[in-house]
Amino acid sequence: MVARTPFARVRGLGASGTGTREYWLIKLTSVALLPLTLYLAGAVIALKNSAHATVSAALGAPYIAIPLFVFVMCNAVHMQLGMQNIIDDYVHTKGTKKLAVGANIFFTYGCAAAALYFIVMIGLRA
Repeated sequence: MVARTPFARVRGLGASGTGTREYWLIKLTSVALLPLTLYLAGAVIALKNSAHATVSAALGAPYIAIPLFVFVMCNAVHMQLGMQNIIDDYVHTKGTKKLAVGANIFFTYGCAAAALYFIVMIGLRA
């Protein structure tokens, strides 16, 4: 038996004994999304009155496509974790919770996959 204080046993764990990973991922994705959003908003403003071909070429360029890819992935993780917290807090029936969690995962990563597909297609056609 190891002599540890009660605080040392639970340090880093939430009320359910887990959750630290999700907490830090939400914080990390929030911080990552701030500069990415500003950068991409600036790119959209810069391309506001441009022709379709110019916008397609810009979206296919690595200096826009790579931040856009990271933006989509960070948003997907952030959205999935945020909805997971809402489901955990407000859905109490076991079967409904499992269904909601599954739908959350499929919807989130399905949207991300579609967005990434279109980013790749625009990049290949540019």
